[in-house]
Amino acid sequence: MRDRNKAASLINVLFATTIIAAMVGCGSKSVNAEALEENIQSASNDATEVEFFDEVEPEVIIDESATDVSEVLVDAENVDSPLPRYEYPGPEYFYTVLYDFLRDEYGQQYSDYDVCIPTPYIIEIDDSDQDDIKVYGDFWIYNYNLEGDTLMFTSGGSYAGLIHMKNGEDGYEITGMDLVGDGSNFEPTARAIFGDKYDELLALSLDKDAREATRAQIIANYVAANDLNITQYQDYGWPPVQLPAENIDNFYSQLD
Repeated sequence: MRDRNKAASLINVLFATTIIAAMVGCGSKSVNAEALEENIQSASNDATEVEFFDEVEPEVIIDESATDVSEVLVDAENVDSPLPRYEYPGPEYFYTVLYDFLRDEYGQQYSDYDVCIPTPYIIEIDDSDQDDIKVYGDFWIYNYNLEGDTLMFTSGGSYAGLIHMKNGEDGYEITGMDLVGDGSNFEPTARAIFGDKYDELLALSLDKDAREATRAQIIANYVAANDLNITQYQDYGWPPVQLPAENIDNFYSQLD
């Protein structure tokens, strides 16, 4: 597991400050809702190397009371949760793989939530090489507990970088990820990974309205897809935010 306790860089501090205002941002770190400013837990990595990882196998529990084979394997995340596991609600398998990776690879680092909702802020997808599809962005994990009709933010993390995917005989798969560094390593690693898209990464960190709109829409689509009685979400110390109408049909990009 990556070390998420190092000091944040200037840009990470920018994001943490933005999170206190809007709970979105950039830089590799984790956030605890009740101690936001003291608990920026940064993920560190080798600056310019692609970080390859072992395939994450979701923890499962055998439900001995199940009467149907499909009910036997139960997600450990959902054993005591009143909410269903997040699943990408759109039609594109490409995004199903991407969202599952974020949920399973990074969401498993946390345990204080009813549901983990991955929220990628994608800057660009370069699919010119189907053996190395490049997805640039700031990839967030947001974890929530259910209180009445409100999703209460509990913890989360930002994993800015470049996800590598492959479109092979068995469909799309994740092959690796480059994560930006933290502290003094942020700028050189971000520039190396994002290249001429570095300024877009910085602009994303400052556009809190756009990021918050994306976050809210992803939650709203999850709520609609699972027919849940949830009307808003709330960050610690801030007023609740009403969810927009679901927009599953045209919110997600259709890949060619």
